[in-house]
Amino acid sequence: MNKPLKIVLLIIILAFLISTISYCSAPYDTETAHSITVRQSVTGSGFILRTETPVENVTNGVFESNVKDGDRVSKGSSVGVVISGNLNDKLASELADVTKRIEEIKESDSIASIYSSDEARVFSAMKDLTSSIRTNAYVENYALAAEGTTTLTTLLQKKYSAESNSRADQLLVSLEEQKYTLEQQLGGIREEILAPASGYFYTTLDGLEKVGNEAKISSLSPVEINEFSQIMKDYKKDSSVAKVTDTYVWYLAATIPEAEASQLKAGSNVRISIDESPLVNATVLAVNTDKTGEAAIIIKCNRNIVGIYEKRTAEFEICINEYQGLYVPAAAIRVVDGITGVYTINSNKSVNFKCTDILYQAEEYYIVRSSYTPPEDVKFKPLKLYDDILVNPEATNIDESSE
Repeated sequence: MNKPLKIVLLIIILAFLISTISYCSAPYDTETAHSITVRQSVTGSGFILRTETPVENVTNGVFESNVKDGDRVSKGSSVGVVISGNLNDKLASELADVTKRIEEIKESDSIASIYSSDEARVFSAMKDLTSSIRTNAYVENYALAAEGTTTLTTLLQKKYSAESNSRADQLLVSLEEQKYTLEQQLGGIREEILAPASGYFYTTLDGLEKVGNEAKISSLSPVEINEFSQIMKDYKKDSSVAKVTDTYVWYLAATIPEAEASQLKAGSNVRISIDESPLVNATVLAVNTDKTGEAAIIIKCNRNIVGIYEKRTAEFEICINEYQGLYVPAAAIRVVDGITGVYTINSNKSVNFKCTDILYQAEEYYIVRSSYTPPEDVKFKPLKLYDDILVNPEATNIDESSE
């Protein structure tokens, strides 16, 4: 082989090697199509309002409730008494403390809370419990055996208590006598207080009980809502001694920037989370704007969230829309033959254009439908979960092929 021919052949080989290296090391980036969920939400802090009916104390006296906070009451049922007469703040405070201690004793009804002056009852209970512990241990039910051991220790303490004459039954009798004496000292007039409406009973008051019914709540302005914090701070107890709240319906009242409020429309259905609770269905009752640049949003809900009837202020998230689909980098989107899609690459380096159905568009990414069936006249296959998407297809030297 002559020298010129060798040089030509060498050039051809070098060119082939350079082309192969370039082919194998093309600077392309990929992103795997994966599932993603995005919420279009409005967040902030606001006030929980309800239709709340005050329980009024029309007599100048001390209110003593006979129901607990959070209990459901019926309209016209007894919720307490007002003791009037020779009132004395110190005596009234003592009466409240004694009444509370009596309630705590009466509420305790477990085996470990035997109130008796008879040591034999305590000893009998300990004997039965010892047998139960032995049986549970024999059948390898160690959880019940451990629980019984804890109860046995408590009963043993009760036995010592009985031996030292500090028994709870005697304490209960003593407290009842003390309560009667205090009531007589405070005055003999006891006026029964009835629930003015049906709902949940609460003795906690903060000044927002009289915001009003749904019509008034729905007309609240941003200025009025922003004044709520000061109203609560300045609140001084008046003739109201308790309140009965609506059994089911509650409202969120909050102020947000007017631009964010444009996403909410009166009458539209949304989902709402209070203090990071699970989302529940709700309705936008009103969106009220003024010259302040803020908007008052009123959300109505009749779904129970744990603790919602005890809250007055809360952090909220109003979910307007929720999108679930495949994540696609915005830089990867292309239009081929009028069809929107992306280029994908498989393990053997072949490239295919796949069509997409866009659900949501953000600045840096799109969410496309994960189960998409393209129209019959579209020749491209749809993007699937775990496809490798070419972010910069123009930077590759790989020829497009069809699957």
